[in-house]
Amino acid sequence: MDQGGSAGNLELAQQLRQMIRFDPTRAYYALTLRADRRGIPFWSRHTHWVGWSERKTGWEIRVASLVDPESMTHAWDAMRQQWLVVYDDFSLAIFMRRGGNALVEQSVAEAHLATAIGPSECVRDGTAEVGGFGFVATGHVPDDDVDRRAPSRSLRMQVLKRDGYRCVVCGRKAKDHIDIELHVHHLIPWRMDGPTTEENLVTLCGTCHKGLSPDYEPQLRELAGLPGRAGPVIGAGNAEFDEEVTRYRQHVRDFLNRVEGSDGANPSPRGIEQ
Repeated sequence: MDQGGSAGNLELAQQLRQMIRFDPTRAYYALTLRADRRGIPFWSRHTHWVGWSERKTGWEIRVASLVDPESMTHAWDAMRQQWLVVYDDFSLAIFMRRGGNALVEQSVAEAHLATAIGPSECVRDGTAEVGGFGFVATGHVPDDDVDRRAPSRSLRMQVLKRDGYRCVVCGRKAKDHIDIELHVHHLIPWRMDGPTTEENLVTLCGTCHKGLSPDYEPQLRELAGLPGRAGPVIGAGNAEFDEEVTRYRQHVRDFLNRVEGSDGANPSPRGIEQ
């Protein structure tokens, strides 16, 4: 019998039991770790507005908010989503391995997760129009592209190639149908300050594009395999959340396999606001 392994499993089980209790006298951030449809890990966090972006009207600067731990955990319980409490380096390591929801004690977050809780530029993700809420990060958008509405020729070709030169709705290709004209459509519409970036563009044929009403349809993200919500958070169920957590855990397993024997550096997720 591997007594060392059994002792380690017992210690982990005891640690996990401790990580479902919070101290109401401490301050916490609510953070979530998942991976998108491309397998790329990302943070989401509860945030508040601190200013407007100097780069584009309508884009915001937001920072992570301290939350009421009882209200936050009740909300997660109501959505039947598991959560942990992070209060030291060891519990943080467990959270980084498992992903999902966590209340992260303020001092731990400020010491180790400054990028995750700090200010970031973002834009509303459009789900308010379908009964949801949320933001997507825009800090990675180059300055020269901030005010660009029409994609460059190279970006347009990148999107067409990514989508297999086909409409993601009807699946038709221009090479198979002489009447097909392929368009590149903004997922978060330009009227809502959506950026002209690869992850915010999708290929539609002229017929499907003209028939798209309203012009914001979050399910196009799922059809194109793009990052971001495919629908509102409220009333959406846990299928998308569970898939994202599962993908994150697979990402961590793959990462650890690649760096086995190294210093065990953590993957670096990008950010999405809530």
